[in-house]
Amino acid sequence: MEFTFNSKSLERQIALHEIHELSVTDARKLHAELVIAVQAMDDKVGEAQVMAQASGIPPDKDWMHRVKKKRRICVAFAAQVKQVMESSAPTTQPSSFVAVYQHRLDELLLEELGQTILDEIKAEARDLALADLQVPAQDA
Repeated sequence: MEFTFNSKSLERQIALHEIHELSVTDARKLHAELVIAVQAMDDKVGEAQVMAQASGIPPDKDWMHRVKKKRRICVAFAAQVKQVMESSAPTTQPSSFVAVYQHRLDELLLEELGQTILDEIKAEARDLALADLQVPAQDA
């Protein structure tokens, strides 16, 4: 059985083995979509558990099983996509104050926000920076 994810952002179905063929831009889009999907599933399971506690009626076991299975698949996809993104990122040793500062800032943000949110923010910042660099500089 091959696992697939129907990506709305890429407008196609992605098989797990195809992830390593994605461009960095597509990988970022897919990763963000997967993170959002996992968060949405977590929210729905949480809501179902709150409703179950309030009503005394447990959530449908089949539904819970399906959601948890989909979540595991999305997490597996996200892990693979993250490997693709990390393998394409340049690796450098921090040698200047700015690099060391950035490394420490990343550590603190990771501790405060968690890996998922931090990755999304970094991807958005990188995309914005690339967009800024592609715009011709205008002299005032």
